[in-house]
This record gives sequence, structure tokens and C-alpha cells, in this order.
Amino acid sequence: MATSVTWRHDATTERWLRGLYLVGAALLHGVFGLAAAALLAVVGLALLTGNTAVRLLVVVLVLVGGPASVLYLLPMLRDPDQRPRFYPEEMTVGLALSLRQRVALGLLGAAALAGPWLLDPRLTGLVAVGGVLAGVTYAVATTRGTIDPERAVLDAGARVFDLDRVTGYRVRPLGPLTLVTLSIPARPGRLGRSTTRLLVPTDRLDDVTAALDAIVAEAAPETGRDPNPQVQLAAGALALLFLGIGAAAVATIGAGVGWYVAALCGLFGLLLLLVAREG
Repeated sequence: MATSVTWRHDATTERWLRGLYLVGAALLHGVFGLAAAALLAVVGLALLTGNTAVRLLVVVLVLVGGPASVLYLLPMLRDPDQRPRFYPEEMTVGLALSLRQRVALGLLGAAALAGPWLLDPRLTGLVAVGGVLAGVTYAVATTRGTIDPERAVLDAGARVFDLDRVTGYRVRPLGPLTLVTLSIPARPGRLGRSTTRLLVPTDRLDDVTAALDAIVAEAAPETGRDPNPQVQLAAGALALLFLGIGAAAVATIGAGVGWYVAALCGLFGLLLLLVAREG
């Protein structure tokens, strides 16, 4: 039996991924910083230039549902288990940033967004797009997990997947990472075949494939099932009914409403045809 294999490819193991993470975090905190600064500026302007009624309204809005209402949430924000997150939990493992680091990143991000705006607003758009691309690249290229052939499970950190029904796999190299596609026979009541895709570092591919080979060798074959004629008849009749209603709606109502009804009926009709095919 092959031994367990563990891999990790994120900001704790790759410098370029840590750079992407910090860039994305800086721009994200910078956006929140600029929004908070703009809100404070509007509140301050209203208090300085508004009349008594406007000032009272601003005070009420600030205290109820405004920035000051965050004080009510301090007990929750101080608890790491209840604190809201802006990105998946598995992306922050080993990358916990202190409050001082978050403030520093926020100031850098705000400067990176506000500075180009003074020259040309389009430059700020380019910076924002770059930050989004950095975050997306980091999320796509980040992977970690453990395959245990003895228990036939994949522990991906946030979730655990059963691999006891895997009958095969395909690999596709993508530079430093390799895409592994697992083939799993469909269970009764499911359409087609289900596959699970995971990214693994290319330098760990041999160990991963060895673990998967051991799991595939122990997988019990499934004989499947025969289609149910009653399900096929009922689903086929309903599919024809929906398609007929859609065609009648186009012929009699026309315009936008008729085509809308036809689109909905066509969607349900196609789904029912798939059900009728599987039985």
C-alpha cells in the first residue's frame, strides 16, 4: 500500500505567490481605507456646513447604522472565530497579518489607488484590475492537501473528499502545477459521470499518482442500474408538454412575454428530456 502524500503550494512556500497575496491584500485594504476616508469627509462636511436639522440627522445616522455602530460589534470582531473574512479560510493559513501590517498595507494600497487618480483616472482602473488579477492568480495557484490511500480520502484543508469510488484519473501539466482529473462513476439518479479536479505541484506528481494508483486498484467496480421505464415515460411526457406550451406561447402571445415563457418552458423541457434519457 502506498503511503500518504501531502503537498502545499501557497504564499508560505512560494515567494511569487506571497507577493501576489500582499499586492491583492494591499489594494483590498486600500479600497476600504479610501471608502472610510470619503465617508468621514462627507460626515465632517455635513457637520461643518449643515444646519441644525442636518447635523442631528448626521449624528443619528452615524450612531445607528453608521461608522459608530461598529462599536457594537467589537466583541465579535475581537474573537477570531467570529470575525468575518473577505477571502476563503484556506487562503489565510500561515498568512495571518497583524493589525499593524494590515494598516501598513491599507496605506500603501490607498496611495497606489489615489496617486494615479491625480494623473489620470484610467491609471487607477489599471491598478485595480492588476490587483484583481493578482488575487485571482493567487486563488487559482494556491493548493494544499493530503491523500491517504489507506482510508481513500483527500483532505484539502477546508473539506475532506472520499476517493473510494475513483476508477481512474488524467493528468495535464500546467507548468509548476499539474491538473489531475479524477473519474468517478455516476450513482443512480445522477446524470453522466462526476469528476473531481485538483491541482498538485508538479514535483509531487509521482507521489500523488502512486497514491491514486493504490486507491484505483482497491476500488470496487459498480454495475450501475437499468433505466426505469415509468420514469422515462413520465419525464418524456412532461418534457413534450413544456415544449408544446413554449411553442404555443410564441405563436399566440409573441413579443417579449411569449419568448420569455418559451425560454422557461424550453429550459424545463430540456432538463426533463435528460431525466427521461437516464430513467
